[in-house]
Amino acid sequence: MSIKKQKRKGAKRGVGPIVEIIIFALVAAVVGLLFSLLGASGYKTDVKGLETTLISVNNIFSKTGIKHILNNSLVNFQTLEPLVMLLMSLIAVSILEASGLLKQIFSPLKKWKSKYVTLLVMFIGIISTIIGDYSYAMLLPIAGILYKYSGRSSSLGVLTMFIAITIGYGTGLIYNYEMYQLGTITELSAQSIITSYNYDLLSNIFTLIISTVILTIVGAFMLEKFSKRFSRNEETDNLNISTKASKITLIAFIIMTLVFIYSIIPGLPHSGLLLDKTAPTYIAKLFGSSSPLNQGLMFLIIAILMVCGFIYGTVSRNIKNSDDYSKAFTKTFEGTGYVFALLFFASILYGIIDWTHIFEVISTNIIDFIGSGSASGVVLVILIFLTIVLISVFIPSTLAKWELMSPIYVPLLMRANISPAFTQTIFLAADSVGKLFSPIYVYLIITIGFMYKFDNDSNISIIGTMKKIMPIILILSLTWIVIILGWYLLGLPIGINSSITL
Repeated sequence: MSIKKQKRKGAKRGVGPIVEIIIFALVAAVVGLLFSLLGASGYKTDVKGLETTLISVNNIFSKTGIKHILNNSLVNFQTLEPLVMLLMSLIAVSILEASGLLKQIFSPLKKWKSKYVTLLVMFIGIISTIIGDYSYAMLLPIAGILYKYSGRSSSLGVLTMFIAITIGYGTGLIYNYEMYQLGTITELSAQSIITSYNYDLLSNIFTLIISTVILTIVGAFMLEKFSKRFSRNEETDNLNISTKASKITLIAFIIMTLVFIYSIIPGLPHSGLLLDKTAPTYIAKLFGSSSPLNQGLMFLIIAILMVCGFIYGTVSRNIKNSDDYSKAFTKTFEGTGYVFALLFFASILYGIIDWTHIFEVISTNIIDFIGSGSASGVVLVILIFLTIVLISVFIPSTLAKWELMSPIYVPLLMRANISPAFTQTIFLAADSVGKLFSPIYVYLIITIGFMYKFDNDSNISIIGTMKKIMPIILILSLTWIVIILGWYLLGLPIGINSSITL
């Protein structure tokens, strides 16, 4: 290749992800400065007492702001929730990969048509939200390995899983603890209008099941078209595949799974060990903040996978001694340094956003503006959906966002004869879409890091990746709007003993 061509090729490389995050942080800091000088503020309504609190934008360039950033730069990184989950999940995935068990499971997928692999990954990603954010930590690296052994691009696998899990936060076949928490907030907000209102977890079950099926099919179709942009990976390891090892491992896994299931069933002799027996509902017993299952889920997963990896690796001779077994715990960590570098700079960005209150103030003003309007019917539903999407770009946190919105949006839609349960359905749908549009969403940043791990020669960036997947995001957004409006216009029941109207 000539020097001119090399220079031209190099010129095409855009801004790297770390520099993008630094730019996002600088933009947030400057916007915070401007808003602070303008005296921008907003009112946050407490969902429990319905009392309002004035929020003002802080200037990060002030003496207090600079001290805050310097004093908390390491603390913000250390307390970044995905960091610990990611470290623990990589230990679990490492032993599975090094033992050859993942190769045993995924290699048969080479014989599948690619569209069926995409459909499977899309479905698994959507329903995996039952375990909350653990789904990202566990499944993003596994998706890359799955695509490698099925003869496809690992980067595509990681991206496919990210899209599936993110859109899955608006739906899913099984309720998770986050939905329980959202329902509690919805109930409190609705009681400002109807004091006897109670939210039932099965209020949205029909919309969840139908939307899961539709979004799985639509997402898989779009991603299959998108996959043509990615080159295939070649499998390079020489790990053994053993039918005998897989049978013994399966027996061990079934035994451990049965023990696990017994430990989360209440009322049986010596059962319920992993439940918080003081919680009011079964979902809260499972995933409440004091639940042994919630607190120890990653440890339990790692323990089960350690045993499975050891059994398979030993029988298949992929792990020959204790030294091999020890090294196996770091297999998937290879090439992940970029992920942790991205997270460090992202923690600084989030620290600036959190301390300045920029997006919180912007969001409260948008919410108050919509709340003071006179729209109704389809127009109101669309406005609510779009504003939730917009705010989700700036505030990806589902619970933080709903605490801001529900005291205004739930009563507003109740006055328009729309039930709180359907309002929560709209919120969940728009929240999942908004996260896909957000360049500051922490799990998008982690996704970019894993894409680098599996394909470090590619010109991968946050904005560049978002541009590539924008057609998919737009189609999934449109699909959600059609589902929401279709349900609203047809007046279909959204759950057991639950309808769109009051």
